[in-house]
Amino acid sequence: MGRKNSVNSRKLMIIKIISIGNRLNTWEQDSVNFYLKQLPKNLKIEFVNLKSRQNPNYSESEVIKKESQSIMSKLSKDDFVIAFDMNGDQICSKKFSDLIFDYLKSYKTIIFVIGGSFGLSSEIKDNSNKVLSASLFTFPHRLFRLILVEQIYRAHTIVSNMPYHK
Repeated sequence: MGRKNSVNSRKLMIIKIISIGNRLNTWEQDSVNFYLKQLPKNLKIEFVNLKSRQNPNYSESEVIKKESQSIMSKLSKDDFVIAFDMNGDQICSKKFSDLIFDYLKSYKTIIFVIGGSFGLSSEIKDNSNKVLSASLFTFPHRLFRLILVEQIYRAHTIVSNMPYHK
């Protein structure tokens, strides 16, 4: 119970989701908003959607490099950065909750990075505080943003001892 009160009484907590790809369509945005509306007012999720650099004139490595530069320009040394990569660590929702709320105590912002269809550069992964794998499945990027927001909401319910997570 003490943990619940300390989370809800905290100052503004910011989570940014940086992703390569298109903006969400209407049903996807409605689904994301369903979870955003249920979060406490002091937990703010911001989305930074960066344009894919795929082009028939660029090789896969050129695309990854250009997208990496775009992502790196949005990061600060004061942020706690979590990148998603299929070779990253797999953790359960409870450990994900602990990870988020433990690091929000020490960092102003947590940033989740979702790469383009060719993935993330080693530079991004090497400069991230954590590299996680959500699954060995491949997800559409727009759907993965919804999954991530749901997991952030789930993390909030776990740390707040709410009945959503079973």
